[in-house]
Formats: sequence, C-alpha cells, structure tokens
Amino acid sequence: MSLTLLTGCGKATGYHDAVGGESGSPSPTPSVNPSYGALYLDDDKCAAPESGQGKESQAYREVPCGAPEATAQVTLRLESGSATPFSETVCAPNTDFVIDVPVSLAAWEHTQPTGEGYACMRNLKPPHPGDPGGGGGPRIEIGDCVHSDPKEGDAVTEAACRTKGRKDGATHEIVEILKDRILGGFSDPCDSKADAVFTENPLFDSDKLKNERVLCGKKL
Repeated sequence: MSLTLLTGCGKATGYHDAVGGESGSPSPTPSVNPSYGALYLDDDKCAAPESGQGKESQAYREVPCGAPEATAQVTLRLESGSATPFSETVCAPNTDFVIDVPVSLAAWEHTQPTGEGYACMRNLKPPHPGDPGGGGGPRIEIGDCVHSDPKEGDAVTEAACRTKGRKDGATHEIVEILKDRILGGFSDPCDSKADAVFTENPLFDSDKLKNERVLCGKKL
C-alpha cells in the first residue's frame, strides 16, 4: 500500500482581502467553497453527502456539526492510505462508514481526485451499522451477524441481525473469533460452543489452511 502523504489540497482559498486605493477596489469575492481549515474533514469535523452526486454518492462535504444537513462526524482522520477496502483501514470497530477524502475534496472543488487519505465516520443519529449486529463496520466482530449460504462454502457475508428470516438475511450470530487457527481434519476449533464454523475467505481445497480469523457462529 502506498503511503504518499496527502498534500496540496488541505486549504481552501477563502475570502480575498480588499486592497484599498484612491479609486477603490472591488468588493471581496468569496471563493467557491468556504474555508474548512488546515485539513479537510479533520478529526471531530462533520460532513454531509455532496449534492448532485446520486443516491449512492461516496462524496461528502465538510459542514458545521450544528448544520441541519450534517449527517456524520469524523472519528479518525488519516492523511495516507486508501478508504477501500474498508476492512483494511485502521478505523475503530464501531465506525459506520469511511470517506475517501480525495474523491470528496475533488467533487467539492470540481477537480480530479489526487493524493490519498480517508476519514472514519460515525453517524450523528441512528442507525449505526458499525455497532454489534448493525450489519456494517470495517470488520466482522463478536455480536455481529452473518449470512451463510451452503452453496457458497464456508465464506460468509455480514448482515444486520434484524434481517433474520429475509432472503440473504442474517443466519448466524458470531459468538467467538479465533485467530491463526489451522482448519482441517475432524477438530472443532470452536470447542462445541457454536453451531457453525466460518472463515472470512472460502477454503479452496481440502488441505489444511491457516486462517487469520475463524468465526464461531450460533444459528439464529
């Protein structure tokens, strides 16, 4: 992963100072965007979806936390690294989503995305997908639910616990997570504490494979 620092896009133009003269000078002209400080979407700042970017927009603009359009707050801001995949960020487990800062900044300033950096976000109001059982967050944690399809092997996808009974809804709750376990043979890594054992990646053959995380699930 590249660790190039995000530079050159942390400040807005702001308002120009008027220069007095005998003939006077034009009134100060505001920039396209208001100033957002030294770092765009810094820690504890708030954001709102960028308008005109579509329902599934991944672009956000910085707004005051008290503004009616504010929807989420920055819990951690990184100036290097990528927002995707979400599972490989350093965001806290209760993070609801992550913002790709160069994409958002470019959408706001009508330029092309450059550099790196991302912001870990927490919704100002529920729902909170990053909470246990919420169906989101950077990683599957204890208390989260997953959807298991026998046709897909032992790989699972995270699903909100409230979706139990729906198509592609939650089928199991994760009650324990084991790290660096060898799967294979007749051993039960969960020691009969769970109804099913999952991996975050499918096992492609019958050989013993070492998995970074083994998920122990209870059937819902």
